[in-house]
Amino acid sequence: MIGKQDPQISILDGALNTRTKRSRSDGLLKKIDSFVNWEKLEILCEGMYKSSRRGRPTLPIVFSLKCLILQYMYNLSDPALEDALIDRLSFQRFLGISFDSEIPDFTTIWRFRDRLIKANLLDKIFESILEQLDAKNIILRRGTLIDATLVQAARKPGKHNGNDTPLRKAQRDNDASHTKKGKKHYYGYKGHIGTDQGSNIIRKRRFTTASVHDISERETLISGDERSIFADKAYGDEETKRRMRKGGVYYGILDKGRRNRPLSKKQKKDNKQKSAVRNAVERPFAYFKNRLGFRRVRYVNLKRNELHFTFLCIIHNIRRGIALTAPGA
Repeated sequence: MIGKQDPQISILDGALNTRTKRSRSDGLLKKIDSFVNWEKLEILCEGMYKSSRRGRPTLPIVFSLKCLILQYMYNLSDPALEDALIDRLSFQRFLGISFDSEIPDFTTIWRFRDRLIKANLLDKIFESILEQLDAKNIILRRGTLIDATLVQAARKPGKHNGNDTPLRKAQRDNDASHTKKGKKHYYGYKGHIGTDQGSNIIRKRRFTTASVHDISERETLISGDERSIFADKAYGDEETKRRMRKGGVYYGILDKGRRNRPLSKKQKKDNKQKSAVRNAVERPFAYFKNRLGFRRVRYVNLKRNELHFTFLCIIHNIRRGIALTAPGA
């Protein structure tokens, strides 16, 4: 049975809501709450549950979705999220729960995440947010900026031997992989995005193991309705350049020098101009790592880390949407 939100507030909530001074977090969460059409997301997720009036009701779907927003926006572990829900009035207001309500155990959010993964709903939730942004005429479709970032695994690569216990095997990250960037070695994952030039809304995202080459994900990050493509030299090849130009799409992927064929002065100048446009795609990654703590993944398998990355993209898009629709923006 799917739980429903209780719209009534207690006398204590009414007294606390008369406060005129609110925290900055409270103001931001209020904007997010009013910006998103939660009903559409709730309808998307209803199929995860069996249609029945029997059994104990689950947490309301919108409540669970908002919990994931809070968890990843404030970089909280499951137990830390539970504690924050108990302590922080701004979180309680965002979730629409009364001050004297019982806070659910953190394992219920863990189970909700697994339901989302098993139901393959990440793409639909991400696309639903994009549709809401598009309805506000935020997406410009001038061009797509493509890039990827490496994220360290939650565990170091373990040694496989016959003495492994079941617990050690369960804690080993078998989905992460090795790669090398410059002279530095990495073990982990790679997040790929295609952002809308001008608005910096993330329109496409992919999450893979670290060994996947950037160019192999290029086509999945192109929306198909843009008028230009910008990316660094790792994404370029001559066949794509000819195809783009034939289709009337500006090819803004940086030129790459080859052995015995260094870049000309014109190519270097063009690369500098293209880089000035392309660099905007690095801002979401800087936000993820510096503000949301995504320098290291939280989980030990690809699917759960993909959910985390998807919600980071959703949070970024919602905040960009709020900024772009603000009065005077």
